[in-house]
Amino acid sequence: MLNRSRRSLAHLVVVVSSLLVGTVSALAQAQAPIEGVWRTALESEITIKACPEGYCGHLSRIVVPEGLLSGAEAEAAAAMAPEEFFDYRNEDPALRDRPMLGLQILTLWQGQQPSTYDGEIYNPEDGKTYTGYLEMTGPDTIRLNGCVLFNVVCRGEDWTRVPAEELEARAAAEAGTEAAEATAPAQ
Repeated sequence: MLNRSRRSLAHLVVVVSSLLVGTVSALAQAQAPIEGVWRTALESEITIKACPEGYCGHLSRIVVPEGLLSGAEAEAAAAMAPEEFFDYRNEDPALRDRPMLGLQILTLWQGQQPSTYDGEIYNPEDGKTYTGYLEMTGPDTIRLNGCVLFNVVCRGEDWTRVPAEELEARAAAEAGTEAAEATAPAQ
C-alpha cells in the first residue's frame, strides 16, 4: 500500500511538473510580444528574436522603395536579387561588403515600461547606428524611434506584424518553387 501511494505521489509530481513547465513556457512566450516578423513602412521585413543581448532584429526581406535611390541605382537594384544587396553605405569601409539580407539592424533590451524596449538601431539607408527605443503600440503594431542628441531629437516609424498565415503561405510557395526546380529536367 505504501509503495502504491509513493508511485501515485511520484506520478502526481510528474504531471504537475509537466503542467508547470508548459505554463512557464506559455508565460515566457506571452512576455515576449516583440518577437516575430514586422513589416516596415517601406515594406521590408525585420525578424525580431531573443538573443544574448536581449532581442535582435535582422533584415529578413528586402523591398527597395521607389524614390529612395537615384535613377541609375534604382535601375541596378531592380535587376538584382535580394541576396546581391550589400551594406554599401556603412560608415565603416570594412563592413561595406556585408550582405543586407540577414543583417542585424536592431539590438534591443527591456525598457523601464513593459511595452518599451531600449536599444541601438542601425540604419542601412545612411550607414549609421542610432540610440533609440521600440514601443509596442498594440498586439500587432510597434513604433520604432531612432534618436540623436542624447535622445532629445527622435524620429519614428510604425511597423505592423506580418500575419502568420502570410508567412506560412510564402514558405509553402517557396518550397513548391524549390521542389519544381529540383524535379525540372536539366537542359
